[in-house]
Amino acid sequence: MVYKVLIADDEPLILKNLTQIIDWPALNCMVAGTAQNGHEALTILEKVQMDIILTDISMPGMTGIDLLKQIQTLPYKPITLLISGYDDFEYAREGIKNNALDYILKPIDYDELQECIERAVGQLDQQKRSESEYEKFQIYELMTTEKMDPEIRNKVGSYLAIALKSYEKNLESIVQRLHDKLYVYRMSDEEVIIVLTSPHDSIKEYALDLAQQIINNVSQKCVVSIGEHVDCLMDVKKSVSHAREWLKFDAFTKSTIITDELIKQEYKPKHTAADQMDEAIAYIKNHFEQDLGMEQVAEKVGLSVSYFSHLFKQRTGVTFLEYLTNVRVDYACLFLQNLELKTYEIALKVGYTDQRYFSQVFKKKMKKTPSEYRKMFK
Repeated sequence: MVYKVLIADDEPLILKNLTQIIDWPALNCMVAGTAQNGHEALTILEKVQMDIILTDISMPGMTGIDLLKQIQTLPYKPITLLISGYDDFEYAREGIKNNALDYILKPIDYDELQECIERAVGQLDQQKRSESEYEKFQIYELMTTEKMDPEIRNKVGSYLAIALKSYEKNLESIVQRLHDKLYVYRMSDEEVIIVLTSPHDSIKEYALDLAQQIINNVSQKCVVSIGEHVDCLMDVKKSVSHAREWLKFDAFTKSTIITDELIKQEYKPKHTAADQMDEAIAYIKNHFEQDLGMEQVAEKVGLSVSYFSHLFKQRTGVTFLEYLTNVRVDYACLFLQNLELKTYEIALKVGYTDQRYFSQVFKKKMKKTPSEYRKMFK
């Protein structure tokens, strides 16, 4: 990724030189903003997430040191490099105490400055690698134990799961060679799960491209199914479940890449009653947070309400409403264990607009109120 740089200096000539003399693209950086005082710089930082800040110490209104102290209150703390005159040397030392990476004395030695920026970029690279490794571990924990570190569970981003079915021994290494920005998990001899992360809205196209490349590069038969796009780390499990559900339809389609669109187009006329129930269950699990009724699900799988009700009870052992309630309460339990949301917010996340009714349903199933249940995990 390209790192964003903010430059702050009250001398226009120095500001221009800092912007133009340094070969920023060669350092994997771009100047994303400039400011002539600390107040301007802080306003930019509150709107744009910067990675590196290069700031003069002596600026009118808000000094570079004051700016550095304000940066410590931001949720995302960029790496800061200070520019200091000899008279500001003690201030520069104070800057180091306030987490500045280093300082450059005027007149600026641009070779020395470039070395400082290279160290900042190296530190950012290492930080990104560590964050990526930790996120990969947390996603695995979520998939296997449904637990997640509370500090990152609400992380926002683009995520999408892909399920692979193949006995290709080198499948993980093949995938890793094809794309970055992904996590690969070997779940069994024939199943590999990939979780894509992307800052772009085109993550679904990104996934389809990756799926085709995987199929083109393996020697064994490989079937790929693509889950739904989610916008929160906590919801990755939902995308994984979705991808795994579609993988079950392998026997009913000739396609090696299975998506929900493909199933809608190709599979519906051919599937049996048992398959229709599998589709109904998958639909419930992926839409339980909506105002979901039996009529809607029956229409989705192409059955009359009465016949659907009979088949569903035969397949699951419970009525449609009981099954939907169980799914909602199970997710509510997961949210109560891991999210610091109020009861009414959790109620909305699992499909209930009435908090009181949600609490009654929850207590009937779990023998505890939502608050009592949450206390068990404090």
